[in-house]
Amino acid sequence: MESKNTARAGVESDIGAGELRVLVADDSIFIRDIIRHHLERLGFQVVAEAANGAQALALFRTLRPDFVTLDVIMPQVDGIDAMAAFRMIKSEAPEVPILIVSAVPFEKTRESFLNEGALDYLVKPFNKNSFDEVRRKLESIFPRIGHGTPDGAFGAAERRS
Repeated sequence: MESKNTARAGVESDIGAGELRVLVADDSIFIRDIIRHHLERLGFQVVAEAANGAQALALFRTLRPDFVTLDVIMPQVDGIDAMAAFRMIKSEAPEVPILIVSAVPFEKTRESFLNEGALDYLVKPFNKNSFDEVRRKLESIFPRIGHGTPDGAFGAAERRS
């Protein structure tokens, strides 16, 4: 089920003035839906979703979102390619925060992305508190988001994973 404001295939539509725009890149539609749920609760508008790294880069260059979530392992992108894509996005738009989302729980991988400037590194599967620290970090960058959304109050979607 898609909202009218989202373009799963990558075409921007009906975006309100002043909304914070996000690109969600993950090969799992289920994970994209969970991320969408959390970010929309904070006031972000998901302007596009990408199922692979090549699509994510193309959409990033076209849409120039305010925020990006990026899975490390997707079709056409392995960990090394993901790091290269991450560096490319950061070099083109260093002000855009990037949240790394991955099933890879290795501390060295996490540290590599954080050292490169990632906002945070979330490990899948998510739990009910996974997005709390991310929310706090996003609120410090985008003060107008998340008002009235207490820690842990994102709903049941992530509790199923």
